[in-house]
Amino acid sequence: MKLNPNILVVLVFFLTFLIHFSLWKFVYHLDELIIIKFYLFLSVMFTMMITLIILINRVAPEFLGLSVIGLILLKFGLMYLIRKKLNFEVIPGYKFHFIIPYFVLTTLLTYYAIKLINHDKKQ
Repeated sequence: MKLNPNILVVLVFFLTFLIHFSLWKFVYHLDELIIIKFYLFLSVMFTMMITLIILINRVAPEFLGLSVIGLILLKFGLMYLIRKKLNFEVIPGYKFHFIIPYFVLTTLLTYYAIKLINHDKKQ
């Protein structure tokens, strides 16, 4: 059984959220409002990035790889700004809570772009 990349990306995203929220709430006993705001921002940003990748693939598929690199750079800047906004420095081990979701979602974004590039090559 082969899973659709769209379903796989959504499942891994929600699995990441559930694992991170569980660690946040039950292991570290931290305020859940910060993590919910953080993942709400991540959800909006991730949806925006996937939508942009799909649009770029339709308009100029030959530039999809370069645009993914630019989107990852944009995502890094936005993540840095939201980290300052949420005041992550007061949370113990904030680097773990900031870097792991960033790399998981960057991996999912890259995986989705690779699937689109490979799909275009097959046709």
